[in-house]
This record gives sequence, structure tokens and C-alpha cells, in this order.
Amino acid sequence: MTDDIVIGSVTMPTLKKEGLTISKEKIWSKHTGRAANGDMIGDIVNIKYTLDCEWPPLSREETAVIDAAVTPAFFNVTFTDPGSNSRVTKRMYAGTPVYPVYSYVKGVKTYNGVKVTLIQK
Repeated sequence: MTDDIVIGSVTMPTLKKEGLTISKEKIWSKHTGRAANGDMIGDIVNIKYTLDCEWPPLSREETAVIDAAVTPAFFNVTFTDPGSNSRVTKRMYAGTPVYPVYSYVKGVKTYNGVKVTLIQK
């Protein structure tokens, strides 16, 4: 099994070591809150994923692959769910991508620390 991030049908460049953080946010029902005795009441209606992704130094071509993948409003993302250890595909959108320029010298990796947050729709 591969642990690569796939957006649409395109495999993204390999993330840097410790470059992926997966969050599973519980979405609670409308009337969730504390009862008079202080106990929490409510129901979980869904669990949504957020993926914080960061890459090692990338070439312009590798960066363009990421940029093209996260530009549409919504897209499918396939990744390994840490709870089930299986591959899952979720409909997501991207936060604001960040492209720190390292160098424009020919032959040197251009971008260092490209980051984007992928949020389940």
C-alpha cells in the first residue's frame, strides 16, 4: 500500500518527513452543549478530515503539479486514514497555498516549504 497523497488522479510529489498532519474534526449536532449539571450533551453528526501538507524543496515543475491540483474549487483526495489504516477518498477544497521561493538559480530547487491545507467539504 502506498501512502502518497493523490488529488484527482494525480499523485502528488512526496511530502517532506513529518510533512503531513491529519486532523479528524467531530461535527456536533445543533443543540450540543452543557446540561445544568455540567455534563456534555449532543450527538456527533459527522467527522471531517483536514490534511496539513508540506513538501521538501521542489522544482518549478513539481510545484506546478501541486498548484494545478489544488486550484479547482473542489476535488477528490485519496490518503491513508490513520484510524483504519486504509486508503480513503474524500471531497475536499484547499486553503491558501504557500510557495516560499528558495532560489531562481538554474539547477537549484526553486521552492522550499510549499504548504497547503486540504479541508473536507
